[in-house]
Amino acid sequence: MCNEHQKIEAFFRRNIEQIKNPIIRSFLADAKNLYLVQNAILYPTDCNRKMVDEIFQTHYIRVRKITYVSSLIYFFSLDFDKKRRRLQNRFLLIVDNDLFETECTRGDVKIEGGLLDMVENEQLFKALKTLTGKQLQILELIYVKDCSIKVIAETLHTSPQNISNLHRKALKKLQQMLKKEER
Repeated sequence: MCNEHQKIEAFFRRNIEQIKNPIIRSFLADAKNLYLVQNAILYPTDCNRKMVDEIFQTHYIRVRKITYVSSLIYFFSLDFDKKRRRLQNRFLLIVDNDLFETECTRGDVKIEGGLLDMVENEQLFKALKTLTGKQLQILELIYVKDCSIKVIAETLHTSPQNISNLHRKALKKLQQMLKKEER
């Protein structure tokens, strides 16, 4: 038994460089494969060597397939990201048009002018003038252009939650200004 153990250790010491190879290490990590290799070292018959060769070949082919598929997935995902970014960035110059020109319209009628042009109530006009530019823009897109919160968020490159908060704050501010003027 001690002699067999020394024979196996001597074999692994002689072939230390080959054993450092990752594919051989993964092959020897399996207990069945290690047993077959040890058996071939202790009893070097053609049958044992042939069995180790066949098992190693199937292991090698399986590793090659896994490597191929994983690299295929990796490069496909890189190509997918490149295509997605290219499509996203393709039509950036379209924004050179007025920012208020969006797909949102009320029915088939194209609405000319902004929110301030449409307001006839003097108190409401003054209250609207106190809003920030972004709040005024959001109100115009919602009430004049009939846009949804989601479309406005995409247009202004922000989240729908942020648009909703700005909309709510603008309405609250208008309400407070109009209550002040009523007194």
